[in-house]
Amino acid sequence: MEINWITVSAQVVNFLILVWLLKHFLYQPVTRAMDRREQKIRNRMDEADSREQQAMKEKESYQQKLASFEKEREELLEEARQEARQTRSQMLDQAREETARARNHWMREVSEEKTAFIDGMRHQSLDVVESVIRKALQDLADERLEERIAHTFVRQLNSLDEETREAMGHSGEPATIASSFELEPAQRSTLTRAIHDLIGADLAVNYTRAPELICGIELTCESQRISWNLSDYLEEMTASIEKAFEPLQTGGPGA
Repeated sequence: MEINWITVSAQVVNFLILVWLLKHFLYQPVTRAMDRREQKIRNRMDEADSREQQAMKEKESYQQKLASFEKEREELLEEARQEARQTRSQMLDQAREETARARNHWMREVSEEKTAFIDGMRHQSLDVVESVIRKALQDLADERLEERIAHTFVRQLNSLDEETREAMGHSGEPATIASSFELEPAQRSTLTRAIHDLIGADLAVNYTRAPELICGIELTCESQRISWNLSDYLEEMTASIEKAFEPLQTGGPGA
């Protein structure tokens, strides 16, 4: 088969012209379009990266602000808790102090009222008992009882010690015998004789009435006092009654 080189050459030329045409009018525009498209995509990706970085920065800033706000909030809450605890403690202390003051005031008032009541009851009891005993003894007093009282007083004079007798015997003043009842002449003679025998024959003796003695006789001489009367027993009874009231005044067991 014979090759027609003219035809081959014409075809080669045509192919080259076609390639040039395709490159100039098709490939280059497409390439440029692809480059522009690629650049746009690259620009958008860069913009997206920039936005992402900005978003990350804003996120970090927000997180820092949030952490700072949370820390400040915790500090404020802790400060509020501290103030609340301090205020509660102060209020509790104040309440305890007010309660203690009120209790002490109440206890003091109760104690004063209790003391006043016990004192009043004690005095009233003593007055009633003493009044009843005085009236009973006055009603029971008679000559026989008075004579017994005089004899008892003489026995008491016999029990005086020597020093007391000498002091009374050297007295420059008369002796005074006071009695709750009117002594009969015989009784006065008996008492005077006993005083002269025991203390001194030259000692003058005066007699007087003293109803407060309650069935008793009292000798006063040279600042010395010798007596026998039921008032002493009443005083002992009064002391016993007052002693019985002491546990009530001091609170006593189980108060």
